[in-house]
Amino acid sequence: MGAKIQTVFSVFALIMMVVFGYGAAVGTWSIVNWGMLAGAMVCSLLVFVCFVYIFNFSYALCAIFNGALIWAFRPSVASALICSAAILYGLRLFTFSFVRTRGASYAERMKKIVQADQEMPLPVKIMLYIMVTWLLTFHLMAAWFVASSAVLTPGVMVGGIVMLASILLEGIADWQKQRSKNRDPDAYIASGLFTRWRHPNYLGEIGLQVGLMIAGLSVVGSVGDALIVVIAPLYITILMISEAQGADEQQLKRYGSRPAWREYRERSGSLFPR
Repeated sequence: MGAKIQTVFSVFALIMMVVFGYGAAVGTWSIVNWGMLAGAMVCSLLVFVCFVYIFNFSYALCAIFNGALIWAFRPSVASALICSAAILYGLRLFTFSFVRTRGASYAERMKKIVQADQEMPLPVKIMLYIMVTWLLTFHLMAAWFVASSAVLTPGVMVGGIVMLASILLEGIADWQKQRSKNRDPDAYIASGLFTRWRHPNYLGEIGLQVGLMIAGLSVVGSVGDALIVVIAPLYITILMISEAQGADEQQLKRYGSRPAWREYRERSGSLFPR
């Protein structure tokens, strides 16, 4: 995570804390919202096991827990669509992350991660814990508003479809990339979805966030509620754009001397296919 995106994250986390403080003060923070916060606090504790786990395992577990929590307290067709998509996303991400971190192709990278984790100061982990806890708390606020309205609006249907399509896209992209890495950890992938598209997995993640925002914004009735809906998904969208740019820079350093890769770069798009 670069310095610029860290600054952006800090600003977004501060906004989320202010929004929470206001909601708690005026009494609009519901028992389910408190449960979402508690779930995020527990899931984010994995940062103290290994800091990287907060970005995959904590994220996945919180999507599962908060999706199930919202659905259980506000059952409806609308909540079933959005919450089940969130749960499905969490299950897919957890399974993929679990398998990848134990794969031979990921072993060298895992060694570097473990070393970086051991060198990371505790205050940095605590700060990361606080910020990500708020991000995970607010991530499914769109699902909460959809469940609270219990109305299957066209926006909710479109948002749910976008979420499901994005989960499928990201799942296929992750599977194809990991299969390629299992064959040759040092090679770049230029087949399947990646034939004319360098980061379909990141677009899948962005699509999930866009789907959440579409669904949530279709049922809110105020600017304040709209802010609550978009704040976390918007940050993750910005993060994914930044990650795609960073991945392009890393690929250039790693493969830039190869004529075949330079040709691939010319015929492929970053976040969108050419």
